[in-house]
Amino acid sequence: MVSPPPETDTAIRGLVFDLDGVLVSSSAAHEQAFAEVFAAYGIHDFQYSVFAGWRTADVFRSVFAEKNLRIVEDEITACARRKSARAAELLAAQNPIAPDCVPVITELSREYRLALASSGSRASVETFLGRTGLGPSFRSVLCGDDVRCAKPDPEIVRRSIDALELDPHTCVVIEDAVAGIQAARSAGARAIGFGSTREADLRAAGAEQVVGSLAELGRLLRDSAEPLPPLAIGWDNWLPYAAPQVDRARWTAIVPAAGKGSRLAYSRPKVLFPVAGRPILEWLLDLLLPYCATVVLVLSPDGRSEVEPEIERIAPGRCRIAIQPEPSGMGDAVQIGAAEVATTHSCIIWGDQVALRSESVEAVLRLHQGPLAPQLTVPTVFRYEPYIHFERDEAGRIVRLLQAREGDPMPRHGESDAGFFCFQTGWLRSLLGQIRQNPAARGGCTAEFNFLPIIPFAAEASCRVLTPHLMTLEETVGINSVADASRVEPFLRRSNV
Repeated sequence: MVSPPPETDTAIRGLVFDLDGVLVSSSAAHEQAFAEVFAAYGIHDFQYSVFAGWRTADVFRSVFAEKNLRIVEDEITACARRKSARAAELLAAQNPIAPDCVPVITELSREYRLALASSGSRASVETFLGRTGLGPSFRSVLCGDDVRCAKPDPEIVRRSIDALELDPHTCVVIEDAVAGIQAARSAGARAIGFGSTREADLRAAGAEQVVGSLAELGRLLRDSAEPLPPLAIGWDNWLPYAAPQVDRARWTAIVPAAGKGSRLAYSRPKVLFPVAGRPILEWLLDLLLPYCATVVLVLSPDGRSEVEPEIERIAPGRCRIAIQPEPSGMGDAVQIGAAEVATTHSCIIWGDQVALRSESVEAVLRLHQGPLAPQLTVPTVFRYEPYIHFERDEAGRIVRLLQAREGDPMPRHGESDAGFFCFQTGWLRSLLGQIRQNPAARGGCTAEFNFLPIIPFAAEASCRVLTPHLMTLEETVGINSVADASRVEPFLRRSNV
């Protein structure tokens, strides 16, 4: 991959894909369909390559004008419909999904934010997504019906990059057409040409590289991938990696709160236990709702009747309830909650973590939304005699989880989670589904489906995992005893003055 523009050294974070000619080998079908319609008007020298990437109706307008044929707009519209219908017939018979499309796009979605920007119709885009099942891989899907101006106008590229929440210089557009390359460059993005038979034209239009297949594209991007920034992301250096603000519409919080207050000598659900004069539930909702569109509380069947009235009192209409039928582990609770999430991102907070500060939560959410585009963001802290410890390899990657509650040998000093986790929602569901039957996710002593093994599993799967140090030890205290509640109360009062 060539170097980025001289004004920036920013790594590639987003990829914007054209559909026809890149993910679908559709050029022959479109060329034939155009040729059949044009033949009825005595036009037999149509060159599809000149118009690749154009809107269908614009192609007919341009060719008819070139041939000095005065065709009214209604007839042009009818021609476009006939061409689209014929192309759909040919494509249905051929099913021309590009070789390696599904595995390459799936792999790239683990490392980059992906958008689909096609000049084609909504129907053709939906047909492709339906056949491949790749819908969840794309954060943005736009077609010719969604924009006013067609390529080479940069509108569709700009809107796609905006949807990815990235700077244009961090994005690469993959296009097989000169018009598409021109649109990418006009939008301020980089471009890779697709289809080596037109390499000279694509390079002349501004393509930095030209590849002949999706497999080649994957290799090119892997070879040019830059390493993650240093592990030590903290309060002194986090801002360059963060979004300007939290986009609340993109966030849902999941709160596993099915536990009982038995260890607190409390007869009601633990989430209702009073700390510093307020129930834990109220502290949590006050913390989360400024940053999240919705909060999903995972409750026990018995706990719902007591907790639901309190939810409606504190935050009417802002929360949903999911039921965990049996106390079978945090992994199970989070998976149940994740099924209720409709937003791009999810954050998970344990149902007794009342001490987290608003500024810490905001910083972690902004970092997760930022240009590094991680699949997971897991703030960690270092502590003496840890209850949880993440082991890392020489490259700094988390490779193993140790848990005192499961009988693992624990180090004297260790690195623990803070009870707060951020995920791209699609990845959260996918990873939970993959590890559910993995013996490593089952506690050696409790036999429960644990949640924390998802972190080394994700790192092993080459997910981008950020572990910033943005929380203090005081913030990570969970309420597991009356002593814990007493310990947290002064901190809460200081933090909420």
